[in-house]
Amino acid sequence: MKSIGMGNSDPVANYGPLNPPNLRMKPMTIGTTTQFFLDDLFFLECDGMTLEMNPALKAGPVLKPEHAWEAYRIEPSAVLEDDGIYKMWTLGIARYEGVPGKVACPCCNKGNEGRQLLCRSCGWPLPGIEWVCRELYHKGFFTSADGIRWERPELGLMDYHGSRANNFFPFTGANCVAAINPAGSPAERFMAISSKGGKLYLSVSPDGIRWTMKPQPVLPFTADTNNQILYDPATRRYVALLRGFPNRRTIVRCEVESLDQTPWPFAARERKLDHTGCIYVTDELETALDIDAGDMPLPSLDINHLSATRYADGVWLGFPGLFRKYPGSVDRRGRETHRYFARGNDGVFETQLAVSRDGRTWSRPDRRPYVGNGLYGEPDGGLIMVVPGMIRRGDEVFQYYLGCRTTHGVFDPDGVQEGGTVFRLVQQKDRFIAATAGPRGGRFLTPLLWHDGKQLELNIDCQGLGEAFVQIRDAEGRPVGGFTREDCDPVDLNHLRHTVTWKGRSDLSFLAGTPVRLEFFMRSARLFTFAFAG
Repeated sequence: MKSIGMGNSDPVANYGPLNPPNLRMKPMTIGTTTQFFLDDLFFLECDGMTLEMNPALKAGPVLKPEHAWEAYRIEPSAVLEDDGIYKMWTLGIARYEGVPGKVACPCCNKGNEGRQLLCRSCGWPLPGIEWVCRELYHKGFFTSADGIRWERPELGLMDYHGSRANNFFPFTGANCVAAINPAGSPAERFMAISSKGGKLYLSVSPDGIRWTMKPQPVLPFTADTNNQILYDPATRRYVALLRGFPNRRTIVRCEVESLDQTPWPFAARERKLDHTGCIYVTDELETALDIDAGDMPLPSLDINHLSATRYADGVWLGFPGLFRKYPGSVDRRGRETHRYFARGNDGVFETQLAVSRDGRTWSRPDRRPYVGNGLYGEPDGGLIMVVPGMIRRGDEVFQYYLGCRTTHGVFDPDGVQEGGTVFRLVQQKDRFIAATAGPRGGRFLTPLLWHDGKQLELNIDCQGLGEAFVQIRDAEGRPVGGFTREDCDPVDLNHLRHTVTWKGRSDLSFLAGTPVRLEFFMRSARLFTFAFAG
């Protein structure tokens, strides 16, 4: 939790006028839009306040393996709403049947039992990566009317063991992290980043099912895991968020004006192909999110993915998986030779909350888990990975994550243990980060605000013992008559929308177009958002 002005102030004290330098600050125009506490933007003055992340609530599994093509694992890659229909894109992984006899590893050439999928010496797939991607990996499409019950529509597009009665869709690339392109033509309503031949391409689709890869690569690199492209209407530009590898995992970004722009801008470097025949992004692109001094000093700690969403104007939310790799080549079970693609790649994720106001500068004001792991051995006790995208249902927000019993480096589709399930999370409307005061109280004062609303609404949780008061100050720092802290009716209990009153009065229309400051006095309370409602 980020502490701001941790003093011993009395939250009911009536503070004096502001210092003259603060009076000359340019007012912020907020109109009637909801304002979020992502950082210290609204803390012109404060004491005894912290920024506190609000963890999501687990709501149980929504998708479990039902068919042979997904018997080992269902990995969600994206979820979104499209004209009232909820859609999810997944990667289904089948179990490996194996072949009789001995098989030589195509990577290290050592012999293995043909019934196993991975080389016990180096962890490489014995049938080869291309075969695994073609025969074991199947991209699936799901729909839902409520975000809870999901259906597998029979798309009839791809064959599986002689039948097209499945929900497969053709897509070139590791994962289909689909996003809606509001600036695109009907033929390019959906967009996604895909990889081919060690390069990154853009794929587009009219329906999220039938995809076309654009002919020219956008970057001469490859990038692993859930790479994203999102449209930012504020800048009218497309923002790509990719995984970089500057000797470890991190998140890099790139902006372009058009999906037809090639190549994307990058810093040229002298690079050589690695042992996989690819070049991964390192420092050619701008860093969006990385580990820093606020993280635990753990060896090999990095960021595996971001899973970003543009939640509202000026509100970007990301759910990064911080990857703590286990040392050496011994995993949680004590095995030494199970690695998938590379040794030393076992470990666990911790999902945190990252925030940004522009999609460029990201921070993590509270480093606690946004969603916690289940008990080890439970269906989500090993690995948790939150998927990009959200579904809004009334006053709730649904999110989804892959939950596995096993940790990151354990990949056993030739085994018998359940591999992965899709789980649902529930978050209350707009409640991601709160300006929080403890039992001893806190107080903060906003910069000058220019609004055109009629009343002040708060998304606030005071529980049973907490309370809050609001005082309005003019541009000179003087309390507005009738709207002082003493006039304010106490705010208590738990509200998604609470209209503040001052001796029963709530009408603030006479202050519309006039710069004012809000002064909050809080005790045992969490304030998530405020807005001058129209």
